[in-house]
Amino acid sequence: MTDYVINTKGLMKSYGSNLAINNISIDIKKEGIIGLIGRNGSGKTTFMRMCAGLLNKTDGDLQVLGGKPMDNLEIVDRLVYTYHNMAYDNNLKLIDIINSFQIMYKGFDVSFALKLLKYFELNEKQKYKSLSQGMASVFNFICAISTRAELTMLDEPVLGMDITVRRSVYEVLLRDYTENPRTIIISSHLLSELEGILSEIILINKGQLLLYKDIDEMKEIAYRVDGNADSILNFTRDKKVIYSRTGLLYSFSIVFGNLKDEMSIATKSNITLSTLRPEDLCMYLTQENKEEELKCLWEE
Repeated sequence: MTDYVINTKGLMKSYGSNLAINNISIDIKKEGIIGLIGRNGSGKTTFMRMCAGLLNKTDGDLQVLGGKPMDNLEIVDRLVYTYHNMAYDNNLKLIDIINSFQIMYKGFDVSFALKLLKYFELNEKQKYKSLSQGMASVFNFICAISTRAELTMLDEPVLGMDITVRRSVYEVLLRDYTENPRTIIISSHLLSELEGILSEIILINKGQLLLYKDIDEMKEIAYRVDGNADSILNFTRDKKVIYSRTGLLYSFSIVFGNLKDEMSIATKSNITLSTLRPEDLCMYLTQENKEEELKCLWEE
């Protein structure tokens, strides 16, 4: 038995001249709630659709649950992939869709799905077309989580939900994972909300893999350096600076690397070091440094 649910090597996907996935090599471990994070258009959905067997790769190698997912029913039966605009027949009632999931997935828990409908105040006799965007997202989540599939992929699962409903979804997700451990991958740009339930983060930007880290490890691999511009420059001279900002009121740099052992040196240099939240680290890793362009906005 392999310890991984997804293995890729040099994975590529292009649409004409547009390279959506660019040379991604990753081995995603079994069991955990993993955040697939990236800005809009970063390649998250393309990556998930290839893993689900819905989209063919252009080049490279892709193994999901030990096999190739494209046109492979044995593999596809062990995974579920949902997204916000699922193409259900609008005239179907929610109970009809739930019954179809039961036919497709032998491990589908109908009783649990019906309990979740009640919990989220959905009527099983409602037609899918009557649902708001937020409630449609809730229903898609219910169907996916009730499959108890080995690999569950949720593409922007909380789209359209208000904050109260989102929190309920996160609570259900974490509790059900605890009761039924498997691999759950969630693509989202709301990392601040997900941080408390994630075990690992995969960060993609412009089709490239930037990092795949344990959530706790991410809290120690980058620091914010605050101080005057000259002190920051001297302190960071031999370090990997991924973002910097020099201004009239304040200056800071973001350094990729563990600086825990350099706290005393920083203090002597009148510099303040602080760790970054995973959300902030992902933002700085994917944000272009436009300091010079910013200055030009006020030049004649």
